[in-house]
Amino acid sequence: MKQHNLALTLFTVASSPLPYPEKLKKAREIGYQSIQGGLPPDDMSLKEQKALLDGLGMEICAFGGRPPALFDDSAKIIEACHLYDCDEVMVGTIPVEYRGSYDGYMKGIEMLNKGAQVYKKEGIYISYHNHAQEFRKFNNGKRGIDLMFENFDYSCIRFLLDTHWVHSGGGDILEWLEKCKGKIKNLHVKDYRLAPANYDTSIGAVDKQFSQIGDGQLPWELIVPKALEVGIQAFIVEQDNCYDEEPFDCAAQSYRKLKSLGLK
Repeated sequence: MKQHNLALTLFTVASSPLPYPEKLKKAREIGYQSIQGGLPPDDMSLKEQKALLDGLGMEICAFGGRPPALFDDSAKIIEACHLYDCDEVMVGTIPVEYRGSYDGYMKGIEMLNKGAQVYKKEGIYISYHNHAQEFRKFNNGKRGIDLMFENFDYSCIRFLLDTHWVHSGGGDILEWLEKCKGKIKNLHVKDYRLAPANYDTSIGAVDKQFSQIGDGQLPWELIVPKALEVGIQAFIVEQDNCYDEEPFDCAAQSYRKLKSLGLK
């Protein structure tokens, strides 16, 4: 599989009323040659999905799933990974029952390490996608993200950092990219924007928003070269909420900005 720098997660355009094939065509028209996605819709077989993507000149850079189903019913995801020559399946977050304590995180990490073994036998990695909550500090000074970094089994688990959520959690994405060198292949990219209106408070508190690349506070002129330096292969554009803007317009703006920084 030829790996393209710029990919789009279809979660970005989930609110679009277009049917699945039209979403793929629209993404390809923007310029994307790679997507991160799950299994095809119920009315489409894996082979039909592959034929559709092949016809558009597109590939899948990573699949996704949620434990425990990801581990209990792995056969179809493994089949899809082999069909697409894809070696990464993303876990979007640690299940909620593990998030509340140090001991909970350690149990969750054990669950991920154990569950990833079935994929390891097939040459496939599980990649962990962070949000802000992993940066919450427990009474002993440890954060969930620290426990993961120290205890993941890197023979079968990678990180899939998210630029927005690292920043939202108080982390420095440049530092985390360096820290995860050799433990990461793909990167979720979205900007971190201050909401356009202040709350009505004396200190002018302001909410944060997801935004297109280049519309927010993150230093993309530093992020892109650093990510390439540590070996990032796919920059996966994700925008959780496009607010009042058309999601494909947002995806196109992010594509243009990243392409202007040398990605393709």
